[in-house]
Amino acid sequence: MTTIVTGGLGFIGAHTARAFAAAGERVVATSYEGHRVPSFLARHIGSNLKIERCDVGEPGAVEALARKHGADGIVHLAIHRLASADPGEDLRTNMDKLSRMLDGAIAAGVRRVCWASNGAIFAELQEGPFHEETPVGLTGGVKPGAFKKAWEVLAHNYANNYGAETEVVSMRISGVFGPTYRSMLNLPSRLCHAASHGHGPDFSERFGGVPFAGDTFDLTYASDVGEAIRSLQLAPSLAHRVYNIGRGETVTAAELVDAVRAAKPGFDAELQEGRSARYRPNACLTNERITGETGWRPANTIPAAIADYIAWLDSGEEF
Repeated sequence: MTTIVTGGLGFIGAHTARAFAAAGERVVATSYEGHRVPSFLARHIGSNLKIERCDVGEPGAVEALARKHGADGIVHLAIHRLASADPGEDLRTNMDKLSRMLDGAIAAGVRRVCWASNGAIFAELQEGPFHEETPVGLTGGVKPGAFKKAWEVLAHNYANNYGAETEVVSMRISGVFGPTYRSMLNLPSRLCHAASHGHGPDFSERFGGVPFAGDTFDLTYASDVGEAIRSLQLAPSLAHRVYNIGRGETVTAAELVDAVRAAKPGFDAELQEGRSARYRPNACLTNERITGETGWRPANTIPAAIADYIAWLDSGEEF
């Protein structure tokens, strides 16, 4: 079996490609912008990992790649964004890339496509936990959530009406942190980088200011997400077409700081007491569906993940 991972040199993509390669599966990781190959992935090149340049928005590109490698599965993680201030162009780019990826998969006779949605579709809900059957509103105050809601409807409509034998599976992925994460938007990444580099964390206003100790986050370690995606893509059969991927519980900002302190004695970060106005009770994705059907479970606790992440950074890796 050969699986194509679009965006396979991106953050989640690289960890997903490693999960396949480390398990002995043949995998083709695509990249469009020429990202650097992480060291944990480079060791598999030349054995069961290949890297191909591919623009999923180019008509025929996905089909050609799938036929070239005899792929029977596609994990679609490529980001669709366009560096444009034109909202109409942004919309067209997102929709065109989604449809052309599906066109290519179906034309090549791919057995299953697992594509990345995320927990942002629940951003307008005031309380969790969020199950696969939790209703979502038609509002779209959070841009990624708005696109993912639309993609879920359109992708499943496409598959149900035109997909023939190709299964299309939505993966709603929680917040993710770990090696090769670059934007520093999530709190654990900023804490780990600060601890590794020996300075205080960036709590500037561009990141929302000083976190509140009692605020909670739905976070999963990147390597666990990669393994979850592999488990879905390679499952002999799936009973559903939507699966949450996450630890199934929240973690507080205070618990994240404590985990970093345990890994790096002497590190400190002062948090605001209590909870902010943004706090939402039990705001996390449930995971009973994926664990029940595939047997996947996250291997890393938050403290173990934090310790592993800091060790990666301490080894000299930039991200």
